[in-house]
Formats: sequence, C-alpha cells, structure tokens
Amino acid sequence: MHFTSRLDGIAPAQLGGFFEGWPNPPAPATLHRLLSRSYRISLAVEEDGQVVGFAQAISDGVLSAFIPLLEVHASRRG
Repeated sequence: MHFTSRLDGIAPAQLGGFFEGWPNPPAPATLHRLLSRSYRISLAVEEDGQVVGFAQAISDGVLSAFIPLLEVHASRRG
C-alpha cells in the first residue's frame, strides 16, 4: 500500500466500496469529482490500484480547515 495526495492515475472505478450504510451514497464518479475539487486529499492505495481509504479537507486557505470525509474500506478496518 502507498499513500498519495493526488488523483493522478486514479479512475472512478478505483473508488468503490465506500459510504457503507449511507442511505444515498455518492457514486464513484461523484466521489472522484468531489476529491478532485478538494483543498487537500490523502488516499491509501493498494498495489492493484484500488483505493482503500481517503480523507478530504476543505479550507479557506488562510485560517480554517475542516475534514468532512474520512473513509476506510470495510475490508481494511481494524
């Protein structure tokens, strides 16, 4: 596994399996778009390219930051 702060080479298909239990989870394509427009991201990526965890930060770039999403794939929890 490696960690990256970029979406380079990450396709929406590699972002599946998150938002377990959410009544209306975003589609992988929506998650990809959300991450691409975030202030900062961190992704945990398996050797096969599957993303198994991510954190997203939004900020004003001056003083305030917020982490609205932090997800770990069910297969990698614990």
